[in-house]
Order: sequence, then structure tokens, then C-alpha cells
Amino acid sequence: MTTRSTSRNYNEASLEVWFANVMDPWEAFFGKAILERGREIYRRDQISGLELGENEAIVHCAFERKDTCYAVIEWTNEGPFVRSSLDDSNLGQSVAVAGLYEIEELIADEIAPLPREPKRSGKIAPLVQEPTKTRSKGPSLAAEPIKRKLTPKLEGFGSGLRLTAYWTHLDGSVQSAFQSDEKPVPSAERELLIRLTGRARDAGFTFRKEANDFVLKDAERIAVFFSITRREWEAQLGQLDLDFEARKMAEGVHEIKVVGRVEADGRDAMRVDWRLRMGQRWLDPKDAEVLARAGRGMHVVRGFGLVRIGEAQSEALAEWRVSAAGQLGRKQTWPRYMVFSLFGERGAELDLEEELQSWRRALVGSAEADEESKDLPEFLRHYQEMGVRWMANLRKQGCHGLLADEMGLGKTLQVLTLLRYDPIARRDSLIVCPASVVPVWENELRRWYPELKCEILRSGNDFTGRDDASVTIWIASYTQLRRHKHLLDESEFGYAVLDEAQQIKNPDAKVTQACCAIRAECRLALTGTPIENRLLDLWTLFRFLMPGLLGNRRRFEDCACAPSLDLRRSFEKRLRRQIAPFMLRRQKEQVAAELPPKVEVDLICPISPMQRTAYENLLDQGRKEMGNDLRVAMETSAMHFFELLTRLRQVCCDPGLLPDTGATDIRQSGKVQMLLTRLEEALESDSGRKVVIFSQFVHLLRRLKPEIQKSFPRLRLYELTGRTRNRSGPVAKFQNEEGPAIILVSLRAGGTGITLHAADYVFLLDPWWNPAVENQAIDRVHRIGQERRVLVYRMITEGTIEQRIQQLKKEKRELFEATLGHLGSARDLSEHLGDLEDLAELLPAE
Repeated sequence: MTTRSTSRNYNEASLEVWFANVMDPWEAFFGKAILERGREIYRRDQISGLELGENEAIVHCAFERKDTCYAVIEWTNEGPFVRSSLDDSNLGQSVAVAGLYEIEELIADEIAPLPREPKRSGKIAPLVQEPTKTRSKGPSLAAEPIKRKLTPKLEGFGSGLRLTAYWTHLDGSVQSAFQSDEKPVPSAERELLIRLTGRARDAGFTFRKEANDFVLKDAERIAVFFSITRREWEAQLGQLDLDFEARKMAEGVHEIKVVGRVEADGRDAMRVDWRLRMGQRWLDPKDAEVLARAGRGMHVVRGFGLVRIGEAQSEALAEWRVSAAGQLGRKQTWPRYMVFSLFGERGAELDLEEELQSWRRALVGSAEADEESKDLPEFLRHYQEMGVRWMANLRKQGCHGLLADEMGLGKTLQVLTLLRYDPIARRDSLIVCPASVVPVWENELRRWYPELKCEILRSGNDFTGRDDASVTIWIASYTQLRRHKHLLDESEFGYAVLDEAQQIKNPDAKVTQACCAIRAECRLALTGTPIENRLLDLWTLFRFLMPGLLGNRRRFEDCACAPSLDLRRSFEKRLRRQIAPFMLRRQKEQVAAELPPKVEVDLICPISPMQRTAYENLLDQGRKEMGNDLRVAMETSAMHFFELLTRLRQVCCDPGLLPDTGATDIRQSGKVQMLLTRLEEALESDSGRKVVIFSQFVHLLRRLKPEIQKSFPRLRLYELTGRTRNRSGPVAKFQNEEGPAIILVSLRAGGTGITLHAADYVFLLDPWWNPAVENQAIDRVHRIGQERRVLVYRMITEGTIEQRIQQLKKEKRELFEATLGHLGSARDLSEHLGDLEDLAELLPAE
């Protein structure tokens, strides 16, 4: 113990009084801030003097560069009452707190819960007959021969360790050392008890006046006691007396294994009987429930000693909601798909009965053709037939699926075939899709299966209160579904299908909540881009499909965003394995051999002098306003940072897109000059060629339209943007045009739900960090029905942020493809590029 220079004035009677005082939980009488300041004063050894009386304690304190102050502590029935010489009452209370810690230290050296001497004249007689005095710390007890042996006794109880002690006399009889009687204790024996008391307090034991013993309930400190402190005690005090429970604790810490016996419960459910096991022994269900509620860490369990629930086991219990349900030791019912739970396998051992093992084998092999399925129409391609049978088998096994075929492979036709050939009796089905795709579903249904009844969900036409007994396929836009969410509680569907399911990637959006409120026997999600921005997109999809399969959102995000790249890759690998039975993804080169090839070219465009000047001015201004650190800029000035990125992209396309630039000639853009040159080459070589030009900037398309009309006056030019009311009109005209044609398409309006396979040239005017967006656009052209080779040009302004991002996407392609994902968003840039200059500085022309 650290030696202090504190002057201490006390007698043995005052020690007895203040020992009783500080045994109360006195810290509860002070606020958190006052306690923290008091501990700081105590640790800095700023208590210069301590005077203990039976009625009050005076604490002297010497602050640096300040006069000495004092605090007086009186003990009342309501606890400590403090007055001080300081104007700051809070500081005076902190000095008193430091003084109480000083008193505790003094008592740890000087006193123990001992029997007192006989009372004399109504007062406590001092154990050492000498007057009040000032002395340095440390007892000066009279040396007397020890006539009996002191043995500390340790006993285990429900929540910890209990310490008592007993005297062993020469005749072998024993007597409790911690008891009140009328016999005085010799000084030498009293010193042994004082030292034991001090050691007990240092080890973390707390004295209980009502039981006249010490207890330690912190399992971590109990483990330290038996591994380290016990040897020190036995070296000084001799052998300790341990009961059975204490001996179990002394054996060390045992690991707990979480085991669940899984049995079938009907067609689609299973029962899980959770137990905790240590080696070959099973914990009592009541003890197991307590541990499950307590979670990870070290615990005391009767009959087992010290046990530890590891982090993985604790997470498994939390994910299965065992502790929250309060049903540990009793059988719980879950959907069968939870056998594949993402987090359950990490810490829990599942013991499946034979029926569930057979079911699991049938599900894992569900990509194989189901021989029991009805014959499917001949116009289906082989992979489409396989997709229909895969979805039908999922439904048969009581599961739900994500059809993630690459865009253009006919997901719509596969789902309509499933609804036609594997219907759910007497149940309507619901298809939810973007508003722009509603006509596509309606037309495809009428084209392939006109016998099926179809209704469009809109105001005044919904799925409630209908007398018609015929089964109906309802088609709803995401917007209409959100508006009719209040009807979903009263409706239950056979199939529920989300098309372009990435629309619910935001788990907090109202439309996502509406989709998750749909009740259906079989749920399906369709998307060619299951991960458009981040892994959380996938979690949201499976929240709709199979709630609970991928754990809770917080745990999923923690793993997906782990600081270690190795941890993230390990998580992504485990994630792919978990969702594999429920996701089917085919790419065009794998299943559509008849599809003509697709050639993608990065077309590097020169930067004009006007573009260069505007670009450098924007970058200089950004560095002045936000600094050069990307991470700091995104954390402190996110709005300004994303605005700067947008402005830099606009300059790369056309400086006339910047606000307040006036009537700038669009030919001041090197990218536009290159586009016009390539269009001239393409259109002159083939009289029937058709071209699609995509951009995220509608204003750029508007500025480009008259320039194309001027350069190609005989060419038919169409336009599709968010303001186009009849989307199918310009698309149909472009598709059916016999001569050459160009269609200008905004990504927002034309990235999904349309077919443009009459074209064989695609120009992406402003490629960006998310390849999923680009692929959606390209696949409008390169899809089933395309008869020509498709040439895709990504137009990239030389030496700019566009070229840097394109290089970054290529470098990270392996990682992106490993998780079916892509560079998620602008926020990911800070993980790969250190500063704004690395990201956006103009590079010299090569």
C-alpha cells in the first residue's frame, strides 16, 4: 500500500465508531461528479491531516498554490453531514469524500470486525490504554503470545464467496473469530484479525454488519483471488478452509457450451430445447436461465464453481432471444429456416433430429429439378424452368427466396409461371414493383398467361370487401402499397412478390415497413442487384423474406462494418454460406449462351480549357472550406462534400451544368465533342443502328438534345426522363423504328423496367462509383431478345475524379464480387483514398 504523508490524530474508540460509520454504503449520499473529484483528491495525496473524534471527523486538505482548507464530517441518522471552510460547497463535499476514503484506508490497517472490550461507564474503553495522540500510519499493538490459531474460512453461496474466520484452541475446539461477546481480545490476536480485514478489503470483499461476515460477488475478482491472492494469504496465514462450493471455484474457470435440441413441429416449424453444458454435465434449467439473462462473462454457478459464457455463445443466445423470452429449458417454436440462422451457428450447437436433417438436405438441394412438379411450358428456357422449380421447392419446404438473376434473364416470366403452375388455392397473390414497371407486369401477364385474373391496386380498387371468389393477382406500386398499408393487417396472400426489391434497401423507410407488414404463405424478392449500396441492403431483403435469419440489425451492421478487413471478409464468407439455400443468381454468360457478347470500353475524353479552369476552381474552394482530409470532411461537412462531388462530376460532363454559368456553349465539353464524333462513326456505318445515351443529369440531356438534332437532322430522337408521362410511348417507338434512332434516357426513369434491346450502342455519359447502377442501365439493352453485339462506352474525362473512381472500381473488383456487392457509396471513398487531393486532383495527360 502506498505510504502517505497524512497526519492522523485518533484513538481506538474513535476508530471503532468510524469503522461502523463507513461500513454503511456512504457513497450513495454523494453525487457522481463529487465522488469523482473526491477520488482525484485522494489519489493525489492532497489530504494533509485527519482528526477522528467519536462525533465528528475533521479533514484537512492542501491544494497546490492555495491555502489549506478543511471539511468537517458529522454522522447523523440520515448519513454524513458536511460543512467546510470553502465557499464552493461542492468542492467542500469532495474534500469530505477524499477524507472518507482516507478513513477507510486507516481502518483497513488498524481495525477489523472484532468483539469489543467490556463497556465501562457507558463508553467504549480503548483497547490500548493510552491517551489520544498523533502518530504515523501503522498499528503499534502490544506484542503478546498467540495462544490459538486463526483460520480464514471461505464458503460459496448462490451469488459469490463468503469469508469468515475461526480460532482453533490447543484442545482442538473452535470458536468464531467474528462475533460479539464480552471477552477482550489479546492485542496479538487482534492484530491478526486487523490484517485479515485489510486483506479482505483489498481483495474486494465487503463487510456485512447484519451477518458479521465478508462477501465477494464479483466473479472476475473471485477468479483472481483463487489464482493469485489465495497463495499470498496462505503464505501469511496458513491453509485456508474451503467448503465444497469454494473448492469448485478454486478449480478455475470452466467454459459453457450452448446446445439446442431441434425437433420438427408441424410442416413449417421446429421446436428448440435450449440447454447449457459444461463438459458432460448439464446445468440445471433455472441456473441456465439466470446465466442466459446475464449474458457473456464469468459467473458463479452452484455445483460448478466459476463458469464463463463466451462472446459467441452469448450472441447466439441473444440472437435466438432465449433470455428475452425467458424460456430457457423449455421448448420454443421457430420457423424451420432458423436452422440456417446466421449467428446461431457461431456459438450454439444444434442437434437436429432425422426429419429435420432430411428437410435440410432437401432444401440445400433445391436448385435441382423437382420431379414432382407439373410439366412447364416449352417456351421457357432451361434455366428459367429451373428457376421456377427452385421457387416451388422453397415453398414446399416452408421457406422463401431471393431470385437474383442478372437483369435481362426473365425473372418476371419465371414468377408468372410459378403463379400459374403452382398456385396457392383460394388465395390472391400480390406483386409489388416500381410504378414505372406496373404496366410491364400487366403486359407480360396478358402476353403469357391471359387466363389469369389481374387487378391494379389504386384508390377505389383494393383487395378488401370483394365478393368475387376467383383468385386474383394484384399488382401494386410501392407507393400505392404504402398508401394502403392499413389494409394489410386484414389481408393474407398466397404469394407476395417484391420486384426491384432493392427499393426496400432502407430498413427505416415507410415503404419498407409496409412491405414487411405483408402476410403471405410464400414470399419472394426479385432483383438483379441484391446489394446496391451496402450489405445492409441484403439484411433488409431477408427481413422481408425470413425475419430473424440474418440476426438483428445492430449485430449485422457491427460485423459488416468491422474495422478489420479480415473480419469483414470472414463475415461476408459466412453470410454467403448462410443465404445460399435461399438465393438463386445466374449471369448471362452462364445461362444465355445465345446472347451476343457485350463489349465494354472506357472512353477517355479530353478536358477542355474551360472545364479545367472550372474544375480547379471548385477543388481549390473545396480545400479551403473543408480541408484535405476526406474522413474529416465527410464527418463534419458531409453536405458540402457531396455537393462538391456533384459539381466536379458536372464539370466533367459539361461546365454549363454549374449554377450561374450563363449561356455556355455545350461544345466547351470535351466529353460532348467525343460523343458527337463517336455517334457520327456509329451511325454512318449502319443505317439501322440504334443508340441509347444514359445520364443521371436530366439538364445535360436537355442541353444535348438540340445539339444532336443539329448534327443529325434526319435522325429520329426520343427522350425518356422522370417527366415523361407515358413511358411506354417513346420506348415502343424507339424499339419499332425501322431506321437509325437515338433515345436519351435518365437513369432515374429508365434504369429499370424497360427493354431497349433494339439498340446495340450504349453511352454512359457520367459513370460513377456504383457499378450496380451502370449495370441496370446496360441491361436495358443487353438482355434476352438482343441479336447484335452490344458496345458499351463509359465516357470518362481524362485526369479527373471520374478516372480515379474507375481505377478504384477495377482494383477492388475482387472484393466487390466476393459479396455480390460493389463499392457502396461516396462514404466508402475515405477507406481507399486518404485525402481530397488523392480523389479529385487533376492528373497530367498521359
